[in-house]
Amino acid sequence: MKIIKYISLVFLFFAFSGSGFSNNGTLRFHKLNTVDGLNSNVVYALFQDSHGFIWMGTKEGINRYDGYSIRSFSLPFESYKNIAHQRINSICEDQLGYIWLGTPNGIIQMDAFSGKMIHYSLPYETKASQSQYVNSIVISNQNEIWVGTRNGLYLFNQENKEFNQYEHFPFSSKSINYSKGERVINDLCFDSQQNLWIATAGNGLTVLDISLKKKRVFKRLKGQNISSISSNYIESIYKDSRGTMWLATSNGLGYYNPEEESFSTYCHSDKISYSILDNSVTTIAEDLDGQLWIGSKKGLDRFDRISGEFYHYQNHPLRPESISSNTILSLLADRSGNFWVGSMQGINYFYTKNLLFDLYQNIPDNKNSLVDNTLRTLVAHPSGKIWIGSLKDGINSFDPKTQNFLSYRMEYGTERWKRHNAIRTAYVDRENKLFFGTDGGVLLYNRVKNCFENFDAQGKIIFKKGVFEIMQDSHGYYWFAEIDKGLWRWHPSKGETQLYKKDSVSGLISTNLKVMHQTSDGDIWVGTHMKGLCKLPYGQTKFISYKHSEKSRSLSNNSVYAIFEDSKKNLWIGTGSGLNKYNKLNESFDIIGVKEGLAGKVVLSIQEDSLGRLWLGTNKGLSCFDVEKQQVANFYQEDGLQGNIFEYKVACKHFGGQLYFGGNNGLNAFNPMDFKMNTYLPNLQFIQVSSSRGIVNISRDLSVYDNDIEKIRIDDSERNVSVELTSDSYVEAYKNTYVYRILPQDSTWKPLDLSKHKIELPALEVGDHSLAVKVSNNHMKWSPKVKVLQIEVSRDWSKNSGLLYGLLISSVLILIVWLRKSRFRMIQTKKYNTQQQDKKTIKNISRVKVSAKDVSEWAESTKQLMDFMRETLLYRDKRLTKGQLAVQIGWTEVYLSSTLREGLESNFNDFINSFRVEDVKERLKDPRSRDFTLIAIAEECGFNSKTSFYRTFKKFTDLTPSEYLEQIDPEA
Repeated sequence: MKIIKYISLVFLFFAFSGSGFSNNGTLRFHKLNTVDGLNSNVVYALFQDSHGFIWMGTKEGINRYDGYSIRSFSLPFESYKNIAHQRINSICEDQLGYIWLGTPNGIIQMDAFSGKMIHYSLPYETKASQSQYVNSIVISNQNEIWVGTRNGLYLFNQENKEFNQYEHFPFSSKSINYSKGERVINDLCFDSQQNLWIATAGNGLTVLDISLKKKRVFKRLKGQNISSISSNYIESIYKDSRGTMWLATSNGLGYYNPEEESFSTYCHSDKISYSILDNSVTTIAEDLDGQLWIGSKKGLDRFDRISGEFYHYQNHPLRPESISSNTILSLLADRSGNFWVGSMQGINYFYTKNLLFDLYQNIPDNKNSLVDNTLRTLVAHPSGKIWIGSLKDGINSFDPKTQNFLSYRMEYGTERWKRHNAIRTAYVDRENKLFFGTDGGVLLYNRVKNCFENFDAQGKIIFKKGVFEIMQDSHGYYWFAEIDKGLWRWHPSKGETQLYKKDSVSGLISTNLKVMHQTSDGDIWVGTHMKGLCKLPYGQTKFISYKHSEKSRSLSNNSVYAIFEDSKKNLWIGTGSGLNKYNKLNESFDIIGVKEGLAGKVVLSIQEDSLGRLWLGTNKGLSCFDVEKQQVANFYQEDGLQGNIFEYKVACKHFGGQLYFGGNNGLNAFNPMDFKMNTYLPNLQFIQVSSSRGIVNISRDLSVYDNDIEKIRIDDSERNVSVELTSDSYVEAYKNTYVYRILPQDSTWKPLDLSKHKIELPALEVGDHSLAVKVSNNHMKWSPKVKVLQIEVSRDWSKNSGLLYGLLISSVLILIVWLRKSRFRMIQTKKYNTQQQDKKTIKNISRVKVSAKDVSEWAESTKQLMDFMRETLLYRDKRLTKGQLAVQIGWTEVYLSSTLREGLESNFNDFINSFRVEDVKERLKDPRSRDFTLIAIAEECGFNSKTSFYRTFKKFTDLTPSEYLEQIDPEA
């Protein structure tokens, strides 16, 4: 039985999974649902726009995801008061950057950033509900907007801003020669020649040559051979990167062979485990690697085009990382490599290239597991086993093939047994002898007896304290680092023994030695605890030392945890302040640290994979450093690691290429060749700028995808100005990194903390400033583009009003004094009149102050707000917030609050609830409402619960709803 965490859960998974799960690669599905902000868990449409946002069309409206949060956009039209009309069936974007939404009640055009919307109804002759019901929208290369409905095909007239019925496809009551099935369009798709493919609900497939205004119809007829279309009911159409047209039908997955003008179909078979999951195929999409993914009513399939096999992914109640639902409604591959799945239970997304880690831990009362999770050393033996030393419970051996653990402990009563069970280091010499350094000295493995025995170097060395490092050099000498004693050197055949102490003769700078390594040029390197690094040059007898200093390019930290020579003979030093690369020519060190992307500051262990990449165990996660590309990928506990803190010397490479890293919570194993760096260059967006006064408008051109300069205007009195950022790299978006600088003030880039994506601006002086921002993906691949937000800061004269008025009064007083002196000799009457005039002037000036907005202005704003609410009926949206209302009416949230407070003397909740109560009262007066319950009416008017409805109604009418109903209709 494989020893991994949650073994019982894994056992249950294999016991019940059957053939419904893939044995060709495990996927870890991440989830988004209503808890995260989705309007509904039923997701019919997925789309990524040119700015990188992911749009999600749900059963109850439209959402936009930016990698960090989900934003909801209300449909502010009377025609969408019915929740059934809020369903989003299709999403696309035109060449001007506008988003188009297909709904059961027409079409909506919206601004991707502000959320402002325009509603279009479709013309009809009969059956308005079918003509308005939009299933699909597509955009041609000429920016033509085509719409498929339940009653035919429509084309948008750009000049008249209206949709017209397309005459070369059945759409109206006059088309009596065509069945209802041909009118009902499920999906539209352009092929490589810009022919429009039309999937119908019962009448097969129609292919329109728009330029020639000709069409071809493919239908399944009784008795036709297998090369015909498999079903007349086609749910969706997909064109892959090769130009192949795929059909999702009610009878399997089909594709078109243009050379033979025929169709091929993949169908489910109970006898073939690798056949497609279900014949009711709902949706199709291709990932960036060219793999085809198929959604059905029984789960998700990945199709191997070479073998023709389907690999299945289904929901499993005992696997929280499995897909959330087996009913798949929509699929999307975004540009960064993430794959998205819309289902009946929310959004699922995954990255096919994620690195999977095996985790081994101690399982109580299970001898076939780690003896202890607190590991202190690892070493790979040529026999194929991994040997593991623990802090207090002795030694484990692990066989990667059988997944079996064996434990070895010094038995009670043997010499220094307790101290020998505290393992400090492990080493395999050139004769494949296995040594362990312990708190009690050194143990040597006896292969014949299959046990460990005390080692004393043929009686030459009596270890009294712990041995923290063991090494055999190229001349056959063994080196033993004994804590607080020094460094022993011993040769078994020559019988020579020498002790290097901390003194000027040996050059050794410490007796607390942690790690040791001999490089290919013969030099012996020794790392110390807090005292630096020592080197014994080949052929010499005295160590030279390297310590951290203020000098440029010195060792970055005096605590040395790892010394490693890579396949290119580069020497790497893991320290308490990053990774150091030794430069032999000038005796200096290049430093790679957190600033360069490492997960943690302290580098505790180093290993190299077959591609020359360095894997680093740190104090805050595991890092993969691609030396050639200067790119870093980081992994954390949530990725499957034993923890974020690794231990020094607890790392090794198996002879098959497998890497092992451990710490205080177990052991991880993984194949580094399964991992590829993410090379996607992310594109950055400014989502929103806000301040103490509300949302700040960003001046941008939606039609320009590559527009790297945007503008805002603020004044110098605005505080708490923040800029919210995102990028279109969705693969582990929380690992994306942002750096910024404000010009002309900053000369260097400032990083945001990991997972942070908001910049808090300092107080800026009056004038022009530029906020420059760069972003990297999850593997520190930096986009070469710099996004710039130009900031124009103007003077807020109102904050200096007291000073201005003071200066004005002072100036007038000085003027008065001057006039009095110049007219001193004037007649008494003029003097009197002048003085009176002066006093009047001073009196008027003293009354000058900043006044509130004129009452008439509030009246105008109040009327605009009331009319807007009556026209749009926004109050019927249960989720309506003050911010959403402000966006829809085109005000700032601050101005909306002022209008409510000053103009209406009301707060937001009372304002909205007053409309809801009046709406309920009007409906209760309508005799047609008697067939509905009070709660049903209340919910239609915007109340979200029975409690809030009754409480609010009583507050505004002094009557309960039942009392009010009885008052207006005693017979009710």
